[in-house]
Amino acid sequence: MKEYNGFIPPCGIYCGKCPNFLRDKNPCLGAEIHCKNRRCKGIFICCKEKRGHDFCYECKIFPCSRFKKFAQSWRKLGQDLIINQKELKELGEKNWLEKWKNKS
Repeated sequence: MKEYNGFIPPCGIYCGKCPNFLRDKNPCLGAEIHCKNRRCKGIFICCKEKRGHDFCYECKIFPCSRFKKFAQSWRKLGQDLIINQKELKELGEKNWLEKWKNKS
């Protein structure tokens, strides 16, 4: 299985478990490429550029309606982004990545 060692986006998606990242033909290169090239304009710009946060949980209005709507689409891919945000806050980036890497 392909391992993701990259950037954790402000929304808290773990790209290493995303079907688009794992596919063989035309795989997604993960948030490290997408976010940094500003393809995810809504969450990334709001969190990083406008508010200066690393993650959405740092915002005083978390979870805002924009985040909730975005997070809803990821539930069908097996990720609850609100839980991911809470775990990022509790565990820190390094331990959060390790937790995801160790999930089967």
